[in-house]
Amino acid sequence: MIRRQGQPRPDWQARLAEIGLDYHSGGLEPKPGENGGLWWHEGDYWELTEAEVDALDDATTDLHALCLAAVDHVVRHEPQTLRDTFGMAEWMADYTCRSWLRGDPALMGRMDLAWDVGSGTAKLLEYNADTPTLAIETALAQWFWLQTVHPGADQFNSLHEALLEGFAALVPLVGGRPVHFAAFADAPEEWAHATYFRDLAEQAGLATRPIDIPAIRWNDAAGEFRDTQEQRMWFLHKLYPWEWIATDAFGPFFARDTLGVVEPPWKALLSHKAILPLLWRLNPGHPNLLEAHHGPAPANGDWVEKPSLGREGANIRMLHDGVVTARTEGSYGESGIISQRRAPMLTQDGWTSVIGSWMAHGKACGVIFRESRDEVVRENSRVLPHLFR
Repeated sequence: MIRRQGQPRPDWQARLAEIGLDYHSGGLEPKPGENGGLWWHEGDYWELTEAEVDALDDATTDLHALCLAAVDHVVRHEPQTLRDTFGMAEWMADYTCRSWLRGDPALMGRMDLAWDVGSGTAKLLEYNADTPTLAIETALAQWFWLQTVHPGADQFNSLHEALLEGFAALVPLVGGRPVHFAAFADAPEEWAHATYFRDLAEQAGLATRPIDIPAIRWNDAAGEFRDTQEQRMWFLHKLYPWEWIATDAFGPFFARDTLGVVEPPWKALLSHKAILPLLWRLNPGHPNLLEAHHGPAPANGDWVEKPSLGREGANIRMLHDGVVTARTEGSYGESGIISQRRAPMLTQDGWTSVIGSWMAHGKACGVIFRESRDEVVRENSRVLPHLFR
């Protein structure tokens, strides 16, 4: 993998606006403490080989299979860990088990991978399996960039097509009823993604309705969720994590099973960092996994401490032989600690890069790069396209 220097298209802002990506910047990484969300940078890009693409495809596919096997193991053999380890309330644990055992369909997820240059191996950092974003950047922004700037090259990117197939597979399940697409209307990235997913769903043949998350209501008399027009909600696509739903006053109403939800509740296990020690325990030494444990890092070696329910690179501590070498602040420090062996990171030109690798409709289907000058890649770190030859 080689980080190449280039030049942004002169009209890149207008081109991105055409696909709904208007939360971009001029390629400068926002400073710490600033209100983030402005990150697209196409002046530089990553060039991969076909062998590296194959390795990422295989690793993502294998890791997803390991994750599904881990969920099945917990539900069938260790359901008590949903309460004891994953911290679920009784109703959420039962709901999660029912969701998995009846085969509630899932649509998409994005893994954050480190790339070990020495071995040419991808390592799982975490799995954003519940409320993944960067889909617009992956499926559309970098694809149109490629067609304009490097039309003779290829790209590991069939996310758009895979999502269309995934939504099409939901058509017979919803029986002609509308699917509500929920996100926070005042959060540009989330609302843009909900709009993109809704457009894909309509192309696939689903009827859709947008809804602001605070507008979702439970009607106790009727025993159903309703929207602002007092219409019953039958199916919901949400960009709102299950761990937040589990603490909301209306959370337990989801367990009444009056509403089909994508992503389903069993996805909450994969987005919880407690899945990392479980994966290591079930698959010790797997080449795409990093050693991980519950609790603080051991006193020897290079480790990363992260909160069990952390997001966006917050509350991270990096340690060498028990000494903190880097840390980030945030509001997730009360959820418990997971210690993960520090991965060899992809670094070049002073940038540390993480690979976002997508699963959609059951297959690996694309990657996007995110990079930072700091050791920890955050939610406001900039995003780069890629190609391969």
